[in-house]
Amino acid sequence: MRKVIPSLLLFLGSFALYVATLAPTVATIFDDSLELQLALPRFAIVHPTGYPLYTLMGWAMTKLVPFGDAAWRANLFSALAAALAVTLLYGVARRLGAATLPGFVAALLLAVGPVWWSQATIAEVYAMQGLLTLLIIWALLRWEMAKLAGGDGGGWLAAVGFCIGLGLAHHRLTVLLIPAALVFIFWTDSALLRRPRSWITPILAMLLPLLLYAILPLRASVGSLDGSYAQIGFWGWVMGGGYSAFLADNPLGIDRSLGNLLQILIIQYGLLGILAFVPGYPLWRMQPRRFVLLAIIALSDLIFAYFYQVSDIEVFLMPLFIVWALFIAVGLTVLWDSGLTYASAMARRFGMGDGRIKPARIAAVALGLFLLTWPFVLFQERLPDQDRSRPPARAWAVHDLGRDMLESAAGDSTLVGLLGEMTLVRYFQQTAQLRPDVETIAADAEPERLAAISASVAAGRPTFTTRPLNGLAETFSLSAAGPLVRVSPPGKNPQTATVNRIHEEIIPEVSLDGWDIYLQQPASGLSTRLSLLWQVHSTPSADFKVSARLLDGDGALLAQRDDIPVHNTYPPTTWRAGEFIHDVYDLPLVAMPDGGTQLLVILYDPNTGAEIGRWQQPVQL
Repeated sequence: MRKVIPSLLLFLGSFALYVATLAPTVATIFDDSLELQLALPRFAIVHPTGYPLYTLMGWAMTKLVPFGDAAWRANLFSALAAALAVTLLYGVARRLGAATLPGFVAALLLAVGPVWWSQATIAEVYAMQGLLTLLIIWALLRWEMAKLAGGDGGGWLAAVGFCIGLGLAHHRLTVLLIPAALVFIFWTDSALLRRPRSWITPILAMLLPLLLYAILPLRASVGSLDGSYAQIGFWGWVMGGGYSAFLADNPLGIDRSLGNLLQILIIQYGLLGILAFVPGYPLWRMQPRRFVLLAIIALSDLIFAYFYQVSDIEVFLMPLFIVWALFIAVGLTVLWDSGLTYASAMARRFGMGDGRIKPARIAAVALGLFLLTWPFVLFQERLPDQDRSRPPARAWAVHDLGRDMLESAAGDSTLVGLLGEMTLVRYFQQTAQLRPDVETIAADAEPERLAAISASVAAGRPTFTTRPLNGLAETFSLSAAGPLVRVSPPGKNPQTATVNRIHEEIIPEVSLDGWDIYLQQPASGLSTRLSLLWQVHSTPSADFKVSARLLDGDGALLAQRDDIPVHNTYPPTTWRAGEFIHDVYDLPLVAMPDGGTQLLVILYDPNTGAEIGRWQQPVQL
């Protein structure tokens, strides 16, 4: 039972940490996590290479967990995989000869590593890849032990093949482990080179998990979220040819050196963690084959990362992080044993107890507490950056934006935006059945986005978009609808009612015809939404920006936002005489203001900052 306690503590502790800092819902827009949070509950095809093992297990998680939204359940799957991997790393470290406490500390260091922790709290594929990497190393060590014990080891060699197959059914990083595995296997049992028949069962075991790729054609009717699976097809998808551009070329213009990659490793464990590898030399001399296995894995990963020119390279260094945690476990073990030996010797020298039991136990407790402070200090330092559950403005901002976009669109309308933005909107449509009447069109290229908007307007549908677009203001009339931009035929912006109707000239060309302000209290935090209704008498001769400000009763600034009107999409020199323009500004608040408040709107020249008009009004929130 005592042998199980460290593993149980590691799993429960790391899992509790990851759940406590888990993103509570959708948390990103322009990365793979959002795609996974929508694809998993739909059992849709994930971007190349398909990740069928992850898709199947993640889908099961989103269906079996009875609480939380679909995104939280997908995030929870990463937390579970990461906690299992931390636990397994301890088991692997023990098989490498690490003592209990050094292996425990090394596992904790991996658990609180910034890259590892970040992947444990959001829907992503890398925590599971770390688990599968450790599973392959663990199976290789078990096979080696069976061979050294005089057994045939055939069953464990088949297990190695099966684990590699599971890895290949998940992520192509597994390919980097195969050279190290082959060197380890042939070094352990060179006779396998003369017995090709003995490879049949391990190869078949490796191929068996690859049948999971059949999920792709079986789910072709659902397809990928961007619809490209139908064009690329099965083999193009599985081979992931589009990613080879990051090996053959440098399309993003990444300037990265080997030193940059090593710096990422140092950030994970600190300089002390890098130096902890050195004392392990005596133990590695006793097991050179195991050292070479891990060294080849680390070097293969490092070389791959050097040539793979993507921006988020740190997540591809997971095998290196895992290997280094194992190096730390072995290095700390040598220090641990040396420290206890020295403490016992000193106890005998000074006649403390019997010099064998009691002093050694005291030294073990003292040294153990000292070692445990290391991951605990790193945990405290990194918690503010790694906690995706708070503050609310960080944890819930994307969630609230997605709902706001859907709720702001008119009935039976068309919403055109970037793929990430439309994936966010579709997440709520398809997992929460929110506003299925809104048609979404994803188009990342500006000409395609403009063409989709033009077609929707021409068809007479209420049309909305999400961001500035070249040529939009010159072709259409624009107006704000919550966080969206409503696109209408020239000069035909729909009339928008405001609670407070006025008619006050701000500059000779433009009057303020109405205004409204109200509190918003979504999960992401308190804010006010200000609506302004501009009436255009004639096209302004120069562009201006609007500074919307909320002041307390004494005139102190509470909140401010400065934008080109209509979410930076509608420069005043493109306004048309006679139209009404609805303009919206969200003003976040730290707390509910005490007493009276004032609303101040200033129009100013963006080039010089010179004020050209203002309007001020007391308001009651």
